[in-house]
Amino acid sequence: DRRLITLPQNFTVPFFREYILGMGCCNSSKETFRNVLARNGGKGNAVVIVVGGAAESMLVKPGKINLLLKTRRGFAREAILGNACLVPIIAFGENNLYQVFEPGEHWVTTVQDVVKKFTGIAMPIFKGRSIFFKDFGIMPFRKPLFVVVGAPIDPPKLDAEKRASFQPRFDRETSKPINEDGEVVEEFHSKYIKGVEELYEKYKNADWNTPGKKRLG
Repeated sequence: DRRLITLPQNFTVPFFREYILGMGCCNSSKETFRNVLARNGGKGNAVVIVVGGAAESMLVKPGKINLLLKTRRGFAREAILGNACLVPIIAFGENNLYQVFEPGEHWVTTVQDVVKKFTGIAMPIFKGRSIFFKDFGIMPFRKPLFVVVGAPIDPPKLDAEKRASFQPRFDRETSKPINEDGEVVEEFHSKYIKGVEELYEKYKNADWNTPGKKRLG
């Protein structure tokens, strides 16, 4: 059972809610992670998550890969509690599929900044193509996309008593762990980041990786 995770706000939009529910999407609450990963005795389940979320989508630049990973640890915590592996994945060419607006270069970015300031929600606005128009629409541009999947990273083992009392804590200013459980999450999270970085370094210049070889940075 594989479930794609998305923001809770997406389930408040009429008709779109039914569309994403039909595809098996779930919201990004910790309850969702725990319910999905606990099904069938905790075996055969997976949640698929874009760690950087909407904030990461506003960093999109063609030919580049900008990821928000270092301060996003919630998924690592839930993987530990659910005794689930983390699987690093990276997509080469993903940022070429849509056009976004550069900050300060278009009035659209002003709207994005205002929405984020007053709601705290990053609202990516993008442009793609359509069936009849090549430079206007919501469909992705016809660009090559290569997705590389890494080896699963086993979670640290916790007994039932430890799992029940597992409460990682981090300093809000420095983002560093301030208790033993936090250090466990930090180590697991660091392994995931290392896994993503190794995938990038290993495959960025592969013969088949057209967007990787044409990257700008």
